[in-house]
Amino acid sequence: MMNNGLIPLTAETEDLLDAVHHADILVGIPSFNNAKTIGHVVRAVGAGLAKYFHGYRAVLVNSDGGSTDETPAMVAHTMVDLEPLFISDRQSTLHRIVTPYHGIPGKGSAFRTIFEIARRLKVKACAVVDSDVRSITPEWMELLLRPIIKEGYDYVAPYYRRHKYDGTITNSIAYPLTRALYGQEVRQPIGGDFGFTGELAQHYLEKHVWESDVARFGIDIWMTTEAITNGAKVCQSFLGAKIHDPKDPAADLSSRSRSHVATGRRSLFGFQMPPRNAVVVATGHALMEAHASAWLHRIAEGAALRLPHEVGVEPVNVNVERRRFISA
Repeated sequence: MMNNGLIPLTAETEDLLDAVHHADILVGIPSFNNAKTIGHVVRAVGAGLAKYFHGYRAVLVNSDGGSTDETPAMVAHTMVDLEPLFISDRQSTLHRIVTPYHGIPGKGSAFRTIFEIARRLKVKACAVVDSDVRSITPEWMELLLRPIIKEGYDYVAPYYRRHKYDGTITNSIAYPLTRALYGQEVRQPIGGDFGFTGELAQHYLEKHVWESDVARFGIDIWMTTEAITNGAKVCQSFLGAKIHDPKDPAADLSSRSRSHVATGRRSLFGFQMPPRNAVVVATGHALMEAHASAWLHRIAEGAALRLPHEVGVEPVNVNVERRRFISA
């Protein structure tokens, strides 16, 4: 539900927005019961903003999905150690907004509230980071925001070094699909940690997708695809390792298939997968249809350059006896 084009926020959040009034940079952290890890994320974000963007007015937004642990309190009260940076508190004031989100439960709905706050504060650059990432460092803020603020990019995708068994859906579906359809070398289109302009945040808000799978767990692939297909200037930043709350890829793909069957969703080629991954794949397929004009002409152009025609080939002699000997 919207009010004069604005997404409704809590009265407390509205008061905080009035107090902040405007900002240059916004960093959003979606969360749900992440008290064990989110304090580290807040410290890294605060230190990174103080070190690399201390001349900018910055705000940290925690969009929470109704945590029953101490997640919101951790965001509000975690102290940022600035002594190693030789920066005073006055120079590095970080405004914090901790707010619940409304709508369909999921990361996308959390992002929608972050986008709305970015729009109201008229920010120039935004970044979003996962609340359970344990490998985040202050340098991530520079790597996600500097291309937006200093180098004229519109969207920054992450590039991680990951274990070969981590990122199954990324490696098998999301990356190949993005590369093949849209011609962009974005290695982690569903990485979870992104940078983007305030204008792109407003573009996202204006799309009518917030009652769909995008509001659940399809937000990452949707953001990346929307940026590419709308002509945004896209780059990648190497963030090092991606270490978060551990997950067993095999368990993620098989052990929860029963609950997936109950939802009626099926993955690529009919294989079963858990609801979260199924939502990512379903969103990717829906984006293929919505942006068909962005990739069909690429196929047509490629076909025109590779017209089939008859050619002569040299015969290849195969030593069958040797092959039998080797096989034995």
